[in-house]
Amino acid sequence: MRNVFLFLVLLSSFGLFGQTNKTILAIFPHPDDETVVAEVLIKYVRLGYKVQLIIATDGKDGTRVTKIPAGDTLGNLRKEESRCACKIMGIPDPVFLGVERLDTKIGVGKYFKEHKKLLDTLKVLLPVIKPDIIITFGPDGDTHHSEHIVTGATVTELLLQEGWVEKYPLYYVAWTKEIGEMGELGYVHEKYFNIKLDYSNEDELNGLEAMKCYVTQFTPEEMKEDYDRKVKDPNNFLYFRRFVVQKGLKNGF
Repeated sequence: MRNVFLFLVLLSSFGLFGQTNKTILAIFPHPDDETVVAEVLIKYVRLGYKVQLIIATDGKDGTRVTKIPAGDTLGNLRKEESRCACKIMGIPDPVFLGVERLDTKIGVGKYFKEHKKLLDTLKVLLPVIKPDIIITFGPDGDTHHSEHIVTGATVTELLLQEGWVEKYPLYYVAWTKEIGEMGELGYVHEKYFNIKLDYSNEDELNGLEAMKCYVTQFTPEEMKEDYDRKVKDPNNFLYFRRFVVQKGLKNGF
């Protein structure tokens, strides 16, 4: 909980308690996951919102494109990459919660403890941050990544446990079927979309600039492909689906 305590001290020192400006809170499992909504975060900073990023793990096992072995060295590098991206996006440094992993690769018992750590820590942080909007991954986990799915499910679980569904509106990233099948992503039927959020060309370019920070996670070729695709595409918007719950008891289905 040391990271949480330091974050609370930081909030106090910057006078964010009792703030009047609206706050967006993005919660993701790994450094670099925030790139999914970088343009949106940049847009809302431009509009005067306070934007805070929470990252559950340090991503020390993310060796997909780097020769750096899994471990603390890689984890520390990934945290620096995320701080680099946040600086470009104009948002504060991420809050890293220090969760080891969110799958059973570390053993079932240890996974249960790490999941509880994430749940308990968010339970402390949300009433302090008082987000007007929470953004995370939905049941598809964006790429069907198990830690993506668990992170989004943990946020959802917390809101249901504490009766906070209406208090802290939660939005999942939602891809169209066309984009999902093209990029091997999870997708949502369009009739369930609730938000179509556009952003400017400048927001997009700043998001692409932030992407360059993640040299341990994306090859130069992948970054160029992403840049070319986004710049070529005139449709600058993302979809989101709000988590809602029907209340009230009935005597049967």
